[in-house]
Amino acid sequence: MKKTPLLFLMILFINSCQAEDPSSIRYDMQGYIEDVRIDSEGAFINVLVNGQMINQEGPTMIDYGWATINQTTTIFLNNEEIEFYTFKPDTAITVLVKYDGAIMESYPVQGTAKIVSIKDN
Repeated sequence: MKKTPLLFLMILFINSCQAEDPSSIRYDMQGYIEDVRIDSEGAFINVLVNGQMINQEGPTMIDYGWATINQTTTIFLNNEEIEFYTFKPDTAITVLVKYDGAIMESYPVQGTAKIVSIKDN
């Protein structure tokens, strides 16, 4: 009987350690990069994502906002996880953002990105 809780904990741990499939994530914002600002020390990057005038792949709650990208942000490029991406303003590249939970209710909104998915065709 003592093995059951241990087995449950092991399964829970293994499931939580697996990489998230970018196609199954419910993103908060989708658009193109309109502006990029880099911290003077290079610790983080702020990108302004504009999704006001584009066709959305799926419904998102936010159409215009700043996303802070730091060391804890997971970045996908064409559904493959990458370590680094050179962000630059480009209307041809689609960016999807999932915030880490807390966003400032300003316009444009501001928050830290948990996941950024870039679709560069």
